[in-house]
Amino acid sequence: KQWYQRRVHGRSSPTLGMYGLIFENFSGYLKVKYGEDAWDNIRRLAGLDSPDFAVHQVYPEQLLGRIAKKAFSTLGCRDSEFFEGMGAYFVELATQYGYGDVLAVLGRTFCDFLMGMDNLHEYLKFSYPKIRAPSYFVTDETEKV
Repeated sequence: KQWYQRRVHGRSSPTLGMYGLIFENFSGYLKVKYGEDAWDNIRRLAGLDSPDFAVHQVYPEQLLGRIAKKAFSTLGCRDSEFFEGMGAYFVELATQYGYGDVLAVLGRTFCDFLMGMDNLHEYLKFSYPKIRAPSYFVTDETEKV
């Protein structure tokens, strides 16, 4: 097993936001897994007029929670299952937006990948200047068995 901890950088603003890229990831995964109609229904239940998000626009962080609650109750899926699939889908989405090569060089192992995440977030600040990314660090690592 490899253990890691996540530390979120201090946030100075009481109003937190997330870039549309995260929302596009959520809706994109939902559409691929459950279909366009499911996304259309969920977004309407969550009070969203538009089916799309601008990837460089900042949206209220609470919005993702509102959409997720509607999705989980409508689809009858577990949040852990959904977010795991969404994480895997993010690699595809990031590749579509031109970040595939950057992800590929972050590390050969999961530990190396985590250690490279801070560098990735620094790189992303050029495209997403308001990003307040988490910081990852490995506290313990065991040999691969």
